[in-house]
Amino acid sequence: MTTVDAYYADDLGVATYDLLTGSSEVVAAGDVAFYLACARRFGDPVLELAVGTGRVAWPLADAGLHVVGVDLSAAMLEQAARHGVGRPAAVRERVTLHQADMASFALAAAFPLAIIPYSAFQHLLTPERQRAALACIHRHLVPGGHLVVDVFDPLLDHCIPGAASPMPDREAVEPASGHLVRRRTIARHNDPIHQTIAETFRLEIVSAAGEVIAETETSFAVRWACRQEMAYLFELSGFDVVAQYSDFDRAPPAYGKRQIWVVCRL
Repeated sequence: MTTVDAYYADDLGVATYDLLTGSSEVVAAGDVAFYLACARRFGDPVLELAVGTGRVAWPLADAGLHVVGVDLSAAMLEQAARHGVGRPAAVRERVTLHQADMASFALAAAFPLAIIPYSAFQHLLTPERQRAALACIHRHLVPGGHLVVDVFDPLLDHCIPGAASPMPDREAVEPASGHLVRRRTIARHNDPIHQTIAETFRLEIVSAAGEVIAETETSFAVRWACRQEMAYLFELSGFDVVAQYSDFDRAPPAYGKRQIWVVCRL
């Protein structure tokens, strides 16, 4: 049975996800505008795998597009639904959410475009699950339909055993309460044989007086892949590479940046 990474099921992790991860300073700049341009080019509705809290889905819906979002985490989907509250009914009706595994979902629809934003594909920790997900997506695309995948290009110095995390600790202030939200990496395990990285975090909510009023330890794991491996994975799964970039301004491929793939179902 597939389980959700602890981070995406943890109450504090989910509650602070948008604040710590959904900001433009953290997420690759320009990705929402990129996905919007792809949707206008390739068609509507959009299938979003690992829809999370709806960071991408709701702006697409605001722009008039229909989005079907799939995520394994019930807690993240609840957050996504909350983000629809207060939007016009016509916008809310354009977003449909499903709890399912991106490697084995089944929907009664075919899509001209599927997207997997912000490294979510890398939570598939084996080549078998990666291929299963791509096969499932392939079945849900119309002939000639497109898939956009954003993953990080691994800095190999940071993937060897014992290497420290390259990501800085994150802090942000909750606008409503004024509390400081802090996330620190306290452990990292790199497995270059399986190409996986597992990180453990401490999350804290700190009052204006400096008192820790809530805290938890949680974790997630990802699998990294170099560009040539990704290209071969797409080829094995029945996709043709249309374009690849290193950022959402469409810069050419570059080591250690983003791997942004636009591929087409054969």
